[in-house]
Amino acid sequence: ASGGPGGRTVLHEAIAAYQDIDAVWDVLRCQRELREHGQTTVRRPGALGYGDHLSPRERAVARLASLGLSNREIASELVLSHRTVEHHVARALRKLGVSSRTEIGPQLGP
Repeated sequence: ASGGPGGRTVLHEAIAAYQDIDAVWDVLRCQRELREHGQTTVRRPGALGYGDHLSPRERAVARLASLGLSNREIASELVLSHRTVEHHVARALRKLGVSSRTEIGPQLGP
């Protein structure tokens, strides 16, 4: 059905909805389905950017940092290198406009 006009419309609507909730993998899955049926989709080269918003991974790292976990503990929990965690924490601090890990929690919200 996704190859027909109605199916393509549904996929475009799904892509818009997934983009609104930052469901990157679902957006890519729908775009792939469109391509398989001969419709081209616009895709920027490189990684998807989040601008001034936290990426899902930055949000996960920030949440654990706000709970008092060390970078090494976060790295172990999320199966990342401690250097990657350092970068995520630094970006989260900058994007949230705070200067310490203890200030992260209130900025993340519920």
